[in-house]
This record gives sequence, C-alpha cells and structure tokens, in this order.
Amino acid sequence: TYSEGFRPGGFNRGGGIPSSNPAFPDVGVTYDTDDVTNYEFGWKTMMLNGALKFNGNLYFIEWDSMQVSRFDPVNVSILTFIENAADSEIMGLEGDVVWRATDNLTLYGAFSYNDTELTALKAEVIEMAPIGSALPLTPKFQGNVRARYDWELGEYYANWQIAAQYAGKSYSSIVESEREEQDSYSLLNASFGLEKDGWSTKLYIDNLTDERAELFINNQDDVPRVTTNRPRTIGLSFSYSYY
Repeated sequence: TYSEGFRPGGFNRGGGIPSSNPAFPDVGVTYDTDDVTNYEFGWKTMMLNGALKFNGNLYFIEWDSMQVSRFDPVNVSILTFIENAADSEIMGLEGDVVWRATDNLTLYGAFSYNDTELTALKAEVIEMAPIGSALPLTPKFQGNVRARYDWELGEYYANWQIAAQYAGKSYSSIVESEREEQDSYSLLNASFGLEKDGWSTKLYIDNLTDERAELFINNQDDVPRVTTNRPRTIGLSFSYSYY
C-alpha cells in the first residue's frame, strides 16, 4: 500500500503579538499542513490446517512539517500556539498471532516495533529535542500474550485466562523542556469464568502484580504529574446473552 495524508493548517490566536521575551521570535500568524507519506507491506496467513493464524505489517512513514503545539507563557505567549516544527521518519513492524494449540488451549499474541527519529528541525519558537531523538509516546517495542483454556465442568463450560503486557520506555514530549523519560512496564491479568444456558460469570484480577505504570508525564497548569494505570483490581461480573 502507498498512501498520503495531511492535517490542515490554521491560524494562531496569538500570532503576530510580540513575544514576552525579546530573545524569542514572535509566533507566526498561520501554520501550514503537515504531511504523511506511508509505504506499507502486509500479510495474512493461515497455517497448520487452520490452527495457526499470523498477520503482520511492515511500514515506513515520512512525516514532514510536523505540527507541534506549545504553551510557553513565560517567554512567548499566554495562548497555546502551533508551529511546523520538524520532520521525522518511522520504520515499524507489527503482527498478531492466534494458535489453537489443542482442542482446549488457545494462545494469542501481538507485538509492535517502531524505530522513530527526528530527521530535521524547522522550529523558530519551540525549543525542540535534537535531531535523532525518538518521537514521544512511542515505545520501541510493545507486546502482549494471552492463554485461554476452555473445558466442560459438569453442566458448565469453564475457562481460565492469563494475559501479560509489556511496553518499553518512551518519552513524554518532543519539546526539550517538557521531555521526560517514561519507564518501561509489565502488567499481568488473570480470570476464571463459568457459562451455562446464556448466563456467565467471571472472577478477574487486573494488574495482578500491582504495577504502577508511567503512562504519561506532564506539567499541565505548571503542576508536575504522572498519569498511571489502575492499581490491582479484583472483581466479579455477571452477564446474560439473548439468543
């Protein structure tokens, strides 16, 4: 697949107003589109007489004149502004696997690998991370695996599941003064369920190890904060399906 896309340009509300700090240029009145060119090769496979499915996708993306927003009331403006600040490239691979290992056991997995970098800087006002830096909120590797086992338990259909998720380290922003390293994390979930005559119940434990993942670090309203995941959560759910 070859595809192109863009986000439309626009006007900055504080465009043309002198910067608060004379050492900084004034914000532009307008900003232009940013453009993406995507080259992609994907596949869908079914093997082992239908017991194994493997789908994948290899892609290369060129992202030109990236629109980057910035709020810098100390040096520039009390209004958030946007600038066409940089060019970047993304080389990635993603895939998902489903394997019916036995009549009862099914294994699932998915992964993504992204090699991202800034290739050129065009910003005049925004202080960007240096050329070669990784794009924000994009771990180099992410993956998850899940095992599900189904069997008959007397008059019931029973199942258990266990799932693990991993995300590598990432960065919170592409703006140098706001850029924080977000640690990698691993999460583990488990559940046990019963079904009969359209009724089902499930006992689940999410975040079994009570991990505190750093999902997003920011300083909104000048207050440093870390957005994290939920703590260990244990629950019981009931449902009914109408046939």
